[in-house]
Amino acid sequence: MKNKFQAILLSYFLLLFSGSACDTPEPGPPDAGLYHNYAELTQELARLQAQFPELAKVVSLGKTVESRDIWAIKISDNVTANEDESEILFVGGHHAREWIAVDVPLLLARNLLENYASDARTKNYIDNGEIWIIPLLNPDGHQYSVTTNRLWRKNRRNNGDGTFGVDLNRNYGYQWGGPGSSGSTFSETYRGTAPFSELETQLIRDFAIEHQVAAMISYHNYSQLVLFPWGFTNAPAPDQTLLSQLATTMADSIFAVHRVRYTPEQSSDLYLASGDATDWLYGETRVPAFTIELRPRSSSPGFILPDRDIQPTFQENLPAALFLIQWSQQGGTMTLRLK
Repeated sequence: MKNKFQAILLSYFLLLFSGSACDTPEPGPPDAGLYHNYAELTQELARLQAQFPELAKVVSLGKTVESRDIWAIKISDNVTANEDESEILFVGGHHAREWIAVDVPLLLARNLLENYASDARTKNYIDNGEIWIIPLLNPDGHQYSVTTNRLWRKNRRNNGDGTFGVDLNRNYGYQWGGPGSSGSTFSETYRGTAPFSELETQLIRDFAIEHQVAAMISYHNYSQLVLFPWGFTNAPAPDQTLLSQLATTMADSIFAVHRVRYTPEQSSDLYLASGDATDWLYGETRVPAFTIELRPRSSSPGFILPDRDIQPTFQENLPAALFLIQWSQQGGTMTLRLK
């Protein structure tokens, strides 16, 4: 993925001169076009809860360093109860500039709720499981991307040396500090001072363990890939055959919608990355976890995906999400082992 590395390198130099190593200018109007900014996301989640009070519950998992809530929406037929049902987690927005990775999980929540009454398959999924969606894990960084620096990647942690931000997807505890992460605060892949040093990753850790989730998708862009562990090494994961089969099935279901190809592969085939969310969840619990790199395939247009691609990107990814929901509710073939 040479083009992606070139784009990341370019954005790193842009960041050096536009806010990574200095204080921020006055923000402009928070306009993300047809993408949802933080305020619009908050309003949409509140609207969904109000429209579907028996099926949707919005909760704040905690507040960021800039006092923004990290919202989660639970979708279930008995939404106020903790039933003995399979739970699955969809997470978006680890990286601030990846706006499509926020709208896809948000649109998944809307689709499930709006189709409950009319689609038997959707009703079955909601009646027989608990579906959790965290559309925007990094609201501070996302807001900064909207208002100030479109290519901002990290959160907005003040590193105390004139730089800002930790790469949340290098801050998880499993194999933290390994290849594909950086100890330099200036780096886009700065891993933080310690495993789970950031509130955002702590919340995912605590949530996944408390709820014993049966599967997870973490949305990113770009490259059109369905990635499975490991990312920190080229060695195969213990359950590589199953993980590969699940990834291939999801990639095939994506292709069937608009004939847009997403390639299933081990995460390290893209590049080595240590301390990411999917390696952590799988490494600590043996729960299948996937990173879906959304549209586009290449660095043109790269992170700045046009508004017109929001709906088709969601549409093609919907069957993959529904497949993993179904798989998780059928029990899969792995045994959950919390360490």
